[in-house]
Amino acid sequence: MSSREGLTVDVLARLLRRTALNPWLTVPVSAVLVLGWGQINRSPSPASASASAIHQVLCLTVCWCALVSISLSVNDWLNKWSANNWTETKPTDWNWDEEIALVTGASGGIGASIVQQLIARNRKTRVIVVDYSPLAWTPPFGTRISYYQCDLSDSSAVKALCSRIRSEVGHPTVLVNNAGLCRGLTVMDGTYHDVELTVRTNLVAPFLLAKEVLPNMVKTNHGHILNVSSMSSLIPPARVADYAATKAGINALHEVRHRTLHDPALSRSIH
Repeated sequence: MSSREGLTVDVLARLLRRTALNPWLTVPVSAVLVLGWGQINRSPSPASASASAIHQVLCLTVCWCALVSISLSVNDWLNKWSANNWTETKPTDWNWDEEIALVTGASGGIGASIVQQLIARNRKTRVIVVDYSPLAWTPPFGTRISYYQCDLSDSSAVKALCSRIRSEVGHPTVLVNNAGLCRGLTVMDGTYHDVELTVRTNLVAPFLLAKEVLPNMVKTNHGHILNVSSMSSLIPPARVADYAATKAGINALHEVRHRTLHDPALSRSIH
């Protein structure tokens, strides 16, 4: 329940959801209070009348908490099923011996960590690393990792890459759009090339990659797409206007895709 940032609104919200807005607590308590209200009202004494007024306020407060907690729980349930196209994916639906995961920007950093966690989960999983830079780490012996060098800012190179992957490895069942770059220049200082390179790599490439892998995911009703976003999409700092704009675009791309799919090709956005 704690947060590494200390006491934040998120921490307080989680505390409320587990206590005052927890239907498993508020509904039974409100039921007990409603039943007890009748017992107190049967006594004609002045003390009983005062207790009844206090009990009434307490009962109404708890009942409102119960109503709000039920509404929030129903909303959570609807959000979960809506995001997954009203389809439940079971662990048995995924055979990690046969899955093919494509991770961009995995020569180092977050992408490399994602790949390493995938092969730690199952060494038989086929993992495709796509990056412009060469691998900065050595794949463990016996793992099924393929590396493809590609300039993701070049749309024709992306299309050729996807065709090559399908013919040499197979159709990816997992896509992790992780690759991204940040030039760290202001709007006035950055050149046309800087802006175009950032937008093509961070936003256009994920869009095109999703376009390439989604048809087979929809056809087989099996797939998972993760988009790596950033807090800068919500709170853009100085000197990264183009980067922040692309990450905001990633959020929009994610929302549009998972709301318009009619098959359970799952999608996630990581901040």
